[in-house]
Amino acid sequence: MASAQERTERFPHVQHPTLTAIDEAYSRGVLSRDEAMLQQFYAGYKPEQLLESFRDPDAPPIKCMVPVQQQYMSIKDELSAATIAEVEQMSARSTTDTEFEYISPSGVFVFHYDTTGTDGVPPESTIPEAINEGIPDYIYHAAFAADSSYRYQVEEAGFTDFKRDNPYEIYFENFGFYGLTRESGSTTIIEVHNNFEDPPFPENTHPEGNQIGALYVTLAHEIKHAIQFANNRWRGSAGSFDWIEMDATLMEEVVFDDVNDYYNYIKTDLESSSPLASSIFGSPQVSTPGAYWHVTWMIYFWEQYGIQFWVDVWEEVRQEPLIEFAEAIEIVLERKGLNLGTEHLRNHKWHMGSGDQFSLSETGFRERLEYPNPRFQQQLFSDSDSLNNLRLQPFAANYIEVVPPNLAEGQPKISVDAEIEGFGISAVAYFLDGTTDEALFLNPNSSLQELQTTWNWNELNSLSIAVVNSNSEDSSTYDLWITTAPPDDDFITQNYPNPFSRETTIEFSLNERKDVKVEIYDSIGRKIATLLDEPIESGFHSVDFDGSGLASGMYLYRITTNEASITRKMLLIK
Repeated sequence: MASAQERTERFPHVQHPTLTAIDEAYSRGVLSRDEAMLQQFYAGYKPEQLLESFRDPDAPPIKCMVPVQQQYMSIKDELSAATIAEVEQMSARSTTDTEFEYISPSGVFVFHYDTTGTDGVPPESTIPEAINEGIPDYIYHAAFAADSSYRYQVEEAGFTDFKRDNPYEIYFENFGFYGLTRESGSTTIIEVHNNFEDPPFPENTHPEGNQIGALYVTLAHEIKHAIQFANNRWRGSAGSFDWIEMDATLMEEVVFDDVNDYYNYIKTDLESSSPLASSIFGSPQVSTPGAYWHVTWMIYFWEQYGIQFWVDVWEEVRQEPLIEFAEAIEIVLERKGLNLGTEHLRNHKWHMGSGDQFSLSETGFRERLEYPNPRFQQQLFSDSDSLNNLRLQPFAANYIEVVPPNLAEGQPKISVDAEIEGFGISAVAYFLDGTTDEALFLNPNSSLQELQTTWNWNELNSLSIAVVNSNSEDSSTYDLWITTAPPDDDFITQNYPNPFSRETTIEFSLNERKDVKVEIYDSIGRKIATLLDEPIESGFHSVDFDGSGLASGMYLYRITTNEASITRKMLLIK
């Protein structure tokens, strides 16, 4: 048996306690590769054959067996003949003489099902349309869910069509997971749980009950797997179980918004120190991607830029099947004049500003009040406090809460010094009057980041800071400190972001109260807008400019006081 030090591959656990325990036992050398593979399949198909140490009566059903099946296919040639034979027998579909077929109203899908035996679906027919078709209500609902998922994902959104000449095959079986999409020749087939009652499945919010909700989102989830396979046959980075499970879970929310089964995977146990027990909200320090429990990372892009964003990303994958998935995301963002580092920073700002305690007043996830409160790793209690030698994984974050001092004057400045470039700062201010404000800063070419806020300490109730590692490959230690200092001179910064696609922020400082005018001009000197024209107190200030109604090109912004006039350039890219 190989030692733990020799383990290089990992077995998928995708946030399930049984699969996680098997993976950890394998990584410690307690299980051989064959034993670990068999235990993974037992967890989905024959839980009674699990080793005693892996049996958990309170464990929920596995979400999707695609990662386990994919892992099996990738190492099949290295497994023993006995292991292969047992896995194939265990996961083979059972057939009976009483099997029925039903073609969905769209003609896209054919459903294979029984109404008796171990794999039988609930046989009741009470819905008039189901009675007219001579099918069980369960199959009627499944046909609606599959047709709805195909219509939205393929016909409306424009994801790759996976259907061939014949109707796509969907089967119903009794197993310990929601569903599975597996290879079948040059295409795939889908297998779905036959009743979503036994074993008990987690609750969801569908108005017709948990069973129908679970059925709906499972079909949306597995149909997205079929689309992914048609793009690149689950190869390369875009075929890793972290990305494909995040992506398929996203489609549950997109197609069937009223189910919210994914709430079960983003729950946060604030009393637990285990990073496997929580989502980005509970463990932001864990790298993205992270399968189901990081689905909100993908929801951010959908809510910000629409489903076309992810259609475009998958088109990049279709054209270049082995492209790194993060690179495909970066390409699509660059077309919008954006970059992945800054979007990752904003993404964590949305996560840090969710839950019933920390929700942002104007921006953030649409369902942020239903999401968990974020976990803050540290607290600061002073206007001149610091944290030293903290480590952060690639593409992860630390959330830090600052309690404003009682008598502090001035405006906080947040500084982060890391070992590598790519660290950024996202901050959310919660004011005594109940309002909120946000600011972020990322200089991708510097290891030192400095965010000078425009908020007054004596107006703040609390301050949340996300230190975000936007480097997707390297971890690093960093130091953070907060200072307060009035400006020595009048100054205007380069707008941020620049280039920008919609909105950008212009910051300036005043060493004393002055009349201030901030104006925008086009490249030939025509005035576009006056953003500010009034007396302003000393300190650090900012104004936002919305260029969504303007054409791409170079623009100028000018700040004028009774002492000076300063002009700078900014670039708008649509």
